[in-house]
Amino acid sequence: MSQRRRRTTVALAMVLMAVTPAWAETDYSNMSNEELSQKRGTMREAGEAEQNAFRSEWQQRTRDMTMEERQQYSGPPANATADGSGSGQGMGQGRGGGRRMGR
Repeated sequence: MSQRRRRTTVALAMVLMAVTPAWAETDYSNMSNEELSQKRGTMREAGEAEQNAFRSEWQQRTRDMTMEERQQYSGPPANATADGSGSGQGMGQGRGGGRRMGR
C-alpha cells in the first residue's frame, strides 16, 4: 500500500471513530412507555452515550407520567439481575458511620 493511501485510510478511520457515537445512539423518544420500560435492565453492555440517552429519556418520561403509570413502571425491571450485580450507582440505605466533631 502506498504511503498516501495508508495516510488516507488512517485519516478516514479516525473520522469514522469520532462520529460513530453520534450514529450509535438510539432515538428513544419514538418508543412507547412499554417499549422503553422493557429496555430497563438491558443497558449494562451499552456504551456510555447510549446509557445516557436512555436514562435521559426514561427520566423525562417518568416526570410526565401519571401516578398510576409511575406505579406500573416503578420498582426494578423484570429483567434486572437478582444477584446484586447492578451498576452500583443507586442511593444505598446504609447505617452511616460518620462521626460528629465537637458538641
